[in-house]
Amino acid sequence: MRCYIKKAKFWNILRIKDFSLFVASQTVSQFGDKLDYIALIGIIGLFPEDRTPFLLSQLLIFITLPVLIFGPIAGVLVDRWHKKTVMVVCDALRMVCALSIPIMFITTKNIYAVFAIVFFMFLLALFFNTARSAIIPNLVSKKRILTANSVTNFVSRGATFLGMLAGGLIVDWDIWPKILKIEGWTAAFILDAITFGVSALLLYVMKVQFKEKIKEEKHLEPVGFLRLVRDGLSKVWDELRHAVQLIFQEKNLGFAMASIFLMIIAGSVIYVLVIPTVQQEMAWGTSGVGILAAVGALGLLVGAYLIGIFGHHFDLKIVVLVCFVLIGGVLVIFPMLNHFWMFVVAMLIGGVAISPVFIGQDTLIHHHADEFIRGRMFSIRDWILNGSFVAGGLVVGFLATLMKKDYLFIIFGILLTTLAIIGWLIFARGKPR
Repeated sequence: MRCYIKKAKFWNILRIKDFSLFVASQTVSQFGDKLDYIALIGIIGLFPEDRTPFLLSQLLIFITLPVLIFGPIAGVLVDRWHKKTVMVVCDALRMVCALSIPIMFITTKNIYAVFAIVFFMFLLALFFNTARSAIIPNLVSKKRILTANSVTNFVSRGATFLGMLAGGLIVDWDIWPKILKIEGWTAAFILDAITFGVSALLLYVMKVQFKEKIKEEKHLEPVGFLRLVRDGLSKVWDELRHAVQLIFQEKNLGFAMASIFLMIIAGSVIYVLVIPTVQQEMAWGTSGVGILAAVGALGLLVGAYLIGIFGHHFDLKIVVLVCFVLIGGVLVIFPMLNHFWMFVVAMLIGGVAISPVFIGQDTLIHHHADEFIRGRMFSIRDWILNGSFVAGGLVVGFLATLMKKDYLFIIFGILLTTLAIIGWLIFARGKPR
């Protein structure tokens, strides 16, 4: 009976009309994001096979560069602007971009013209995601933020999974050229544009209450981009420095940011070492990678559901560190796995452990960052995450050329577990606030 009540409380948050509109928009938008990515892969697939790997790597660069270049600045601007308006405008412009990509490619046959639109599209995604992360505490009460983050994470993971799955089917569906006389990837971009339009409409209808900005604090004045450029980069730096100082002063924010580097260790090892192990050494091919990725996605859903139901009873810092210990343990035993079902269990445990880390970080920032600095916190987090992931992947890849992958799994698993314990000693010894 008690478990049933907890489940009801998990989903009852969707009875809040404006939050349910927000979740619906995120579901549609996340589905469109992944549909867009699969459609881009479909365009690249039109080129000769020997060019495909290089074009895919270039696509990854154009997707990542907006965060690396403009990440911290995006947070400064989002803190100045109306977050709902940012999201509506970004989704509307992303709809235009999605429609422009097939037109541009059909007209020019130039993939780099497409990449230019992709860069602008993911720049808009940067502002959208920063505003999306910062707006949740304005939609629900403070005591329901953890549940809100869990529900949002759960639905977004599901939409991501469906977007990746449906994207491949949509692009390869032969009904498009037969009946509508268009390519599958063109149809995917059109559907993608529709999802962004629907998301923008849902967000436009959504009502949000914001605190009134304090006029005495000049760094909080709403100022446009041109005014910001005129005032000079020194003002941007002052606002970023203010956010960084708060990270060092507030223990919970410091913990959320420090835990990113543990995520980088786990993510780099999984991306660089796990994929070739499954694909080549175990000889299960790309289909094996896809199946295990689906199992991991299922674990993410389960983890989001569990933290939403039971997370209120524990200190989030302890939960995050325990999850890192679990992930470290999975990495240590990974070289010892020799049956497919063992890999399935390992990926399921890993997925379940990763969700509380993301949700815990979001909730700690929501609880301990002021509304007028929240955008900067999330943009700094995403900037560190993306930049460190690239660097971490290069380091792990280089080390893999010097020693066996089995040793690296064990070394990084032990390192992750040790750092999690050290993190507990530094950040989580006190009683939860």
